[in-house]
Amino acid sequence: MRDTLTISQLSQLMNVSVHQLRYFEEKGVLYPAFTEDNQYRMYGIDEIYQLSHVLLLRKLNIPVSQIEQCLTSYSGSQYKQVFEQSLTKVQEEIHRLVKLEQFIHKVLSEQAEMEGRDQEVVMVSLGPRYLRHWLSLDEHQVLTAGTLYEHRPAPSDLYEQDLHYLTGGGVISICYETMEPADYVLEEGDYLLKNFSVHREEEIEQEVLQLEQYIQEHGYTRQGQIVVIEKSYLSMFSNEQLHYQIQAKVGLSERETENYASTPVSD
Repeated sequence: MRDTLTISQLSQLMNVSVHQLRYFEEKGVLYPAFTEDNQYRMYGIDEIYQLSHVLLLRKLNIPVSQIEQCLTSYSGSQYKQVFEQSLTKVQEEIHRLVKLEQFIHKVLSEQAEMEGRDQEVVMVSLGPRYLRHWLSLDEHQVLTAGTLYEHRPAPSDLYEQDLHYLTGGGVISICYETMEPADYVLEEGDYLLKNFSVHREEEIEQEVLQLEQYIQEHGYTRQGQIVVIEKSYLSMFSNEQLHYQIQAKVGLSERETENYASTPVSD
């Protein structure tokens, strides 16, 4: 058995294409042990070790143009730094993928909820939420691309954001969720929620009026303004429809509270 391998045999052993091996040779990061009279390039154990190092550095996303410098002049501490930098990049990518996974779960969950409870009013308990103000519109002003451009920079990952519309004093404030500090706080409590879809933004006002009527008919008192939340990414699941959720923090009216308090408890 020979002590050296042809480029084809080295390719099979290391699971690397012959084309890739020749590319490494062209870039000066791999050389054959010798070339036979028939022009066959032959590789020994030293070349196998060197190729292993080249492949490892490539796995760490070190460009081929830098690998020659690594192999010929890097000290142990410099190699340690290379691995530490690669580890940082991997951790950042893991963090990015985890956030992406969470967003995908969120979209699928909200899409399922939209399908199952569209146009249904439900009561849920929500914790405090913090909103950052982005821009304001007059109550009858139409939101346009130009308006968004004028108020750049937009929130990061705008396409992932649930935009919250708060109305008061003839002004619509468009906000997005953030961590503290915040411009507005949606307080913890019981909220009536309704998911709905519209073809035109003009239909939103009718949905708000219907929720106001629902609150009155069921003996609730509204504690704060009605919040309209735009679920823009859910529009991907249906043609030519905009998806929204309206929320209203509520409590029982005084009359309903008295009725509830005077209701006898059965054994």
